[in-house]
Amino acid sequence: MVQISALKGVRSQYRLRVRYRLTVLAYATTHGPTAAAHRHGVCVRTVHRWRRRWRADGLAGLVPRYPRRRPASKRRAVLEHIRQARETLGYGAARTRLWLWRTHHVRLSMGTIQRAFHDLGLPYLRRTRKRAPRQLKLFEKAEPGESVQVDVKFVRIAGQWAFQYTALDDCTRFRVLRLYPRLHHGASLTFLGELRRAFPFPIRRLQCDNGREFPLEFALAVEAAGIRHRYIRPRRPQQNGKVERSHRIDHEEFWSRQPFADFETATAALRQWETRYNYERLSLALQGRTPAEKLAAVLPTPAA
Repeated sequence: MVQISALKGVRSQYRLRVRYRLTVLAYATTHGPTAAAHRHGVCVRTVHRWRRRWRADGLAGLVPRYPRRRPASKRRAVLEHIRQARETLGYGAARTRLWLWRTHHVRLSMGTIQRAFHDLGLPYLRRTRKRAPRQLKLFEKAEPGESVQVDVKFVRIAGQWAFQYTALDDCTRFRVLRLYPRLHHGASLTFLGELRRAFPFPIRRLQCDNGREFPLEFALAVEAAGIRHRYIRPRRPQQNGKVERSHRIDHEEFWSRQPFADFETATAALRQWETRYNYERLSLALQGRTPAEKLAAVLPTPAA
């Protein structure tokens, strides 16, 4: 019997595995590879592979051949990217996996990312709901502008209330965000003009809730612009579910991360956040694309 200690430079845990493989091969020599595989609980092809390596390289051929690991510098760089995704961007494992591939061309499984979160001592994401709501079947319009959802989010800026008007296209999730110091129909009419200029496609239908900021005067202005108007049913915010969900994203990734000293500073920052949301933020609901990428995919190609 060959002495395992004669193999210099092999780690002790590898020596135990080499001894085990020698035992399997010794049994295979007497009783055949199939009997050895059944007796020791390995695949027959594995026994044949070990025997080929033994005949070609001797004892060194039985040393486990694990995949070559990445250099330590690359592993550290990936860990820093994972730390940035959780601490700076507030991403979970699914979005981190997508962001690593799209931004840094690094492919990792969600389990690997979760373990990295744990090893780095990163905190769990805070959930705004104690329990997940009932998942509804999601529907999506086929063309941009076919349905635009409008809603208002209340925010506090330097101790004062401000009002974020949001318009979201049902098909592409492309959004228009504006901030106003007052909540009334005048701000709503101003926002109507803003979203018509900002959306890169014509709007065919607009829907909103029954809030006092959207009175009959607003509905008539929408109709006069050649846009069909619809009020959602009272106490049915799920009918405006996409824009409501986007307001939660605004809170988690924008408003809760930075205080603003005054209304003007918040207004400028909100426009930057609108650009980032539309052109940079990867959306799981859009299969990892940005709203701008989805918009480019569904808009008709101009004739040459």
